[in-house]
Amino acid sequence: MRRLFLHYVAHPEVMGAKARARLPQEGLWRTVCDYVAGMTDRYALDEVRRFGLDDRGAGAA
Repeated sequence: MRRLFLHYVAHPEVMGAKARARLPQEGLWRTVCDYVAGMTDRYALDEVRRFGLDDRGAGAA
């Protein structure tokens, strides 16, 4: 989850349109926090794999 959160902080343009629209009012960290918190487990895992953030991906840290 940490990797996914930090990925969205670094790349907010990949979040959904509704979340991006909240950025000016809510700020980056609050918007990303709410965006990730609203994900189902399955969707979050799919996003981790899509961005290569799992242990097998290039984004592993």
